[in-house]
Amino acid sequence: MNVVFGANASGKTSLLEAIYLLARGKSFRSAYSRRIVRHEHAELTVFGRIASADGRRHALGIQIKEGKFSAKVNGTFEQKSSRLAALLPLLLISPDGDKLITGSPRQRRRFVDWGLFHVEPEFLSVWQRYNRLLQQRNALLRQKRRDLLLPWDDQLIVAAARLDQYRRDYVDKLARQADHFIRQLLALDTFEFRYQSGWPPGEGYVDSLRSNLESDLRAGFTQRGPHRADLNVRVAGRSAAEVLSGGQQKLAACALLLAQASVFNRHTQKNCIILVDDLPAELDSHRRHNFMQLLYSIGGQLFVTTTDRDSLDLDVFSDKRVFHVEQGSITRENEDGD
Repeated sequence: MNVVFGANASGKTSLLEAIYLLARGKSFRSAYSRRIVRHEHAELTVFGRIASADGRRHALGIQIKEGKFSAKVNGTFEQKSSRLAALLPLLLISPDGDKLITGSPRQRRRFVDWGLFHVEPEFLSVWQRYNRLLQQRNALLRQKRRDLLLPWDDQLIVAAARLDQYRRDYVDKLARQADHFIRQLLALDTFEFRYQSGWPPGEGYVDSLRSNLESDLRAGFTQRGPHRADLNVRVAGRSAAEVLSGGQQKLAACALLLAQASVFNRHTQKNCIILVDDLPAELDSHRRHNFMQLLYSIGGQLFVTTTDRDSLDLDVFSDKRVFHVEQGSITRENEDGD
């Protein structure tokens, strides 16, 4: 447990952003690489050393210069962000985590696919193949090449079936783990997870793709398929985004992320890093205690930022370090708080 405390705008979140950048190859605060470089500076560099579960050590480096991103692993340039993600599995719990509940289906697909990437060895190649086939089909639709579609459709259908099954199986695993965390954080027992394939329920993808062909030709892209899938979170049969308050939505998202960390641990026999950015500020003392207990139960390396370190119940953590951030400068505190 690493607690990082300091006033607002002191640089706490920037530390988490640097760790996230090493693991994901991007920022969680901005989609534009130029915006995460300090004002009036030309570039940024982040460097870190990690120890894998197998005992091997790796050096990771990220540089953004003139808007261009580059990464190195053990001194060698790396083109694939998936390599970074495999070496440094990481989850983020942040104040805007409610977007996992209220945001776009794309955000929830990414959430599911991150979990699959780490627990299903074949997932990445299947996901990449599906997307390549989808791009090819969309190109033919834009060109109105109806005569060339059938061979690509046959391949797309096979890839879609595998991708869809992977996601269904993973959501089942996630739902089983999420029940415990939702009860602890929300005290609700009526949660339900529904995976939506991306085409009408009860209809096979072969029939759905072909019955929608004329509409796809007019639109110039494929309107149905796993690229339109969603994870529907419901409470008492209604959408969680409609039923839950803003605070409850954040707690529900938190529970999902903790469940994902638990699934990761169970299926890989490893731990992921969990970053928590000021979320305890959203919790009352009882739920804050439950939250810290849940973090402890999951294990792994934790980084938690807060404006008030005394608000965190750290007694359960025997191995903890506390850091103070002021104007971007980080200092470690002694156990007695000095």
